[in-house]
Amino acid sequence: MFKQKKLYLSVSCLPLIFSPLIVQAEQTAEIIVTAERTANTVDETIAPVTVITRDDISRLQASSISEALKMTPAVSFTSNGGLGSFSGLSLRGTNSDHVLYLIDGVAIHSATSGTTAIEYIPIAQVERIEIVRGPRSSLYGSDAIGGVIQIFTTRSNKQSVAASVGYGSDNSSEITASYADGNEQTQFGGGLSLFDTDGDDFYGRDSYGIVNEADQDDDAYNNYSLSLNASHKINDQLTLSGLFLRSQGASQFDGYSDRKTKTDFIQQVLSGSIDYALSNDWNSQLKVSRSDDKQDNKNHQLSSPNRYYVDAKTHFDTRIDNINWQNDIAVRDSADLLTLGLDYTQEKVDSSTDYAEDSRWNKAFYSQYLYYGDTFNTQLSWRYDDNQAFGSHNTWNIGTGFSLDEHVRLTTSYGTAFKAPTFNDLYWPADAFFTGNPKLKPEESSSFDFGVELKTGSNTLWTAHYFNTDIDNLITYVSSYPAISMMENVAKANINGFELTLATDLFGWQVSANASFIDPTDEKNGQLLPRRSKRNFNLSIDNNSGALSYGASVLASSRRYNKTNEREELAGYGLMNVRAAWQFNQHWSVKAKIDNLFDKTYVLTRQGGYDYNQPDRFIFTSIHYKM
Repeated sequence: MFKQKKLYLSVSCLPLIFSPLIVQAEQTAEIIVTAERTANTVDETIAPVTVITRDDISRLQASSISEALKMTPAVSFTSNGGLGSFSGLSLRGTNSDHVLYLIDGVAIHSATSGTTAIEYIPIAQVERIEIVRGPRSSLYGSDAIGGVIQIFTTRSNKQSVAASVGYGSDNSSEITASYADGNEQTQFGGGLSLFDTDGDDFYGRDSYGIVNEADQDDDAYNNYSLSLNASHKINDQLTLSGLFLRSQGASQFDGYSDRKTKTDFIQQVLSGSIDYALSNDWNSQLKVSRSDDKQDNKNHQLSSPNRYYVDAKTHFDTRIDNINWQNDIAVRDSADLLTLGLDYTQEKVDSSTDYAEDSRWNKAFYSQYLYYGDTFNTQLSWRYDDNQAFGSHNTWNIGTGFSLDEHVRLTTSYGTAFKAPTFNDLYWPADAFFTGNPKLKPEESSSFDFGVELKTGSNTLWTAHYFNTDIDNLITYVSSYPAISMMENVAKANINGFELTLATDLFGWQVSANASFIDPTDEKNGQLLPRRSKRNFNLSIDNNSGALSYGASVLASSRRYNKTNEREELAGYGLMNVRAAWQFNQHWSVKAKIDNLFDKTYVLTRQGGYDYNQPDRFIFTSIHYKM
């Protein structure tokens, strides 16, 4: 049954009240916000959701966002190397740019490439991650074909001080510090982190076993971040809140023939919101935000005929300004919830590349109705987008949940989504080989999901989901040699699969496992889509025996193909990570982990004919203080 108190939990203030989860969100009735853009419990949410809490991040001793997400069901990664290298995430077999990323409700991505540099988001500043699997364009607009991943930064309504220092393989070091304080009326806090590593040489051999001698070097990475947040309740009706997050640094990477290629990056999020309770049944929030994704690339190239080196420099900067006005209205004697919202977004590109257009706006209206019965609940949502580049687009979603009894729940949903063409796709200036195509249409999808949730005993939850997604108008590079080539809407894909999860406590061990079986197929030729695996399995076990805690994770992934038409097969792999922590008094603890325990060599991406090897065995230890 819908409880009226949910109505007054604004999106901006939700991280203040979130409490730790056990293993996965599905096991307890914790509050989430991403799936329905309003506060709700996992038990009442229809979409499959996984939540990674600060406790989970600490337990796994994750060094990056990518590492924290790897245990998520139906996730497949690509990567060009180690920490700080490009990372792409496929959710339920969709493309890496079919996932919408939010930081405290603010969208962040590159408008030129269409991807989000999750490798640069500092894990030390993260309190919680919500992963919603399935289409969500009917609430959020473009990109949310595969799902939405929302990252919440650290906040607290009580006084806390924390700090840590760590050191490990490849001369890797990390320093973090945070402070928070507050009461029922005012909360504020901040944190900083510094991470630095010499890295390793991730450029491998080509298909003939030949090493690229010109680029045999370690790829260093550093990241310095700062976060600030505050909220103030002026009276029972009005609350003001704000957020600032900045991450900057440099990441070296392997190119085709150079040892000095690197990217200098800045990621920044700034937002402010006003929450006002117009009545006991009506809460309104106005949120203004700006996100920046800036990347300056340097490639030290040897000029012809091999006389001297020159610096080739490029930069691609994206700024996204957004205004969102959302109204949550309790109806039917406060049993149900109606959401109405207006959304305006302006994307602007500043680049060394002379695009035909460097900005575009998007106006949208969205609505949602949540019905809550004693055993049956329904979600209905619809969104209308009007985009300066490609015109209008409608998306919708319908979902139902039915509880057979206190142990068994069935869910089903059907929804549509779309992905807008990028500035590279539309406006890349013509050269001798390629040009942008301003006539491109958005990619469109329709998805169906059926799920079963089974609770056995007091602490065991099983879930199973079948899903099917059809994607039309896939934007694909079409070669027109000797004429100039461009991107065109020519491809179609069908993706269907199963995902299974288990969360339980077994003989004092905290056990979490999931498996996914996905068939991502190009409908034109029946072959697998590139850079995603068909089968994935994850297992995590942990034991907390008083002051000492220890655990292990196993990750396994089947083979994949690097290119379309099932070219360049990349072998499957299996990894084991182990970890331990000792809380030697109330405030101090020491932690240690070994990733890739058996020093497995594996490859997720190949480029220019050469493998991009993944990190070998990695050892890291740290000492922590918390008050």
